[in-house]
Amino acid sequence: MPIRRLLAAGLSAASVRLRLRSLSTAASHPPWAMVNRISASYKSRTPTFHLAEPPRYSYLELPAHLIHTSDEPGPDSDLEQLLGGMVSCSSGAGGLLLLTCFDGRLSSPILAQQGGKQVRHQTGKPVDGHETDFTYLVCNPLSGQVSRVPIIGYTTNILRDTHMGLLAQSDRGHGLPDRFAVARLYSENKMVRFLSDAGEWDLAQGAPGPCQHRLARRIGISLFHEVLAFAGRLWWVDLTCGAMSADPFSNWTETHFVELPKDSVLPEAARRAEAKLLFNYRRMGVSDGRLRYVELSQREPFLLSSFALDEEGSGDWTLEHRVALSRVWAADGGAHPWLPLQGDTTPHIGVLDPLNANFIHIIVGQHVIAVDMQAGKVTGSSVLPSYMHHLGFIPCMLASTRIPSSTGQDIFKNQSLADVQVHSHIYDQEY
Repeated sequence: MPIRRLLAAGLSAASVRLRLRSLSTAASHPPWAMVNRISASYKSRTPTFHLAEPPRYSYLELPAHLIHTSDEPGPDSDLEQLLGGMVSCSSGAGGLLLLTCFDGRLSSPILAQQGGKQVRHQTGKPVDGHETDFTYLVCNPLSGQVSRVPIIGYTTNILRDTHMGLLAQSDRGHGLPDRFAVARLYSENKMVRFLSDAGEWDLAQGAPGPCQHRLARRIGISLFHEVLAFAGRLWWVDLTCGAMSADPFSNWTETHFVELPKDSVLPEAARRAEAKLLFNYRRMGVSDGRLRYVELSQREPFLLSSFALDEEGSGDWTLEHRVALSRVWAADGGAHPWLPLQGDTTPHIGVLDPLNANFIHIIVGQHVIAVDMQAGKVTGSSVLPSYMHHLGFIPCMLASTRIPSSTGQDIFKNQSLADVQVHSHIYDQEY
């Protein structure tokens, strides 16, 4: 399906840009947040959003009872409970996040008792015979509303990954959503999905007949790359060759493939060797209402290239920016003394600015820097703690969109911002 038709079926690029810009002027909070993919899940009694304006990162804390799904091991057990969560993706302009959470058990034998405390051997190994429970939560970090997506027995095994996408839909084509979908594409004609208005998971397959296309190569979802919500569809990204999209609300799985810029397509044989590294140097995202692709060379002068997908249906990419980061460092004039890079440190791609296609956030060692590609300069920076996991960040629009109701279990809701802990500037980061 041409991109122009995709936009007509979903949200036009113009309407997306208008809504995002109006949000940035009307809200007292930042219009978007760079959310750390790893979410903590122990301290807070309510969902807590630690909010900071990019290039500083924001993060979520979830109370343990939202993730806890089974009985805790007893005090004398050789097992320990492991709770965790990950921000998997965003719904786009609506500001909803999909969280993948787990409740597992680790082997932790008790070795001795000292001073009334147990000394354990923490092996870090999962326990044979114990299945980790996975839970999906739809969350609006700004309002604090959280809704659990039910897990149904016969789909449990195939839902244990982070390659789920989240898409909200309005009956009016714009404004507050009336429903949402959580979905995972498994082949060109097969998708497992949860529809909020149906309240259950099902398997959508391709329409019968010869119309279904076949690709020359198998598409693989890139490790850690989030599923994108764009033009009324979800987009699963393979950083070696392109992206496959589908409408999770459709009765049939009709897929559409967009290939990367010609010089960026890698031979299929190189997939295994390159796939784990590509997330650091390639990224696809939505910015200023268009689908964009950026890539960064791994050697001096660290060329950063940004492409925009043609909206007229040709599937072509237009090179919008190409800047040598080494020259950006040289032009910094000592404002950031840790530039240029020292030793063999190479920059990584952080996130695309969802509002301004000229800006991109780059990870340089333990720093995040905002780069204006058009002006060729650094506009801001922040420091990452040494323990920060390099799974990256999710760009999230901040809107007070209410999660559409479903027959799933809404387990925590706050309708007033006064009832939600939204923290700004609560941890030290340097500019």
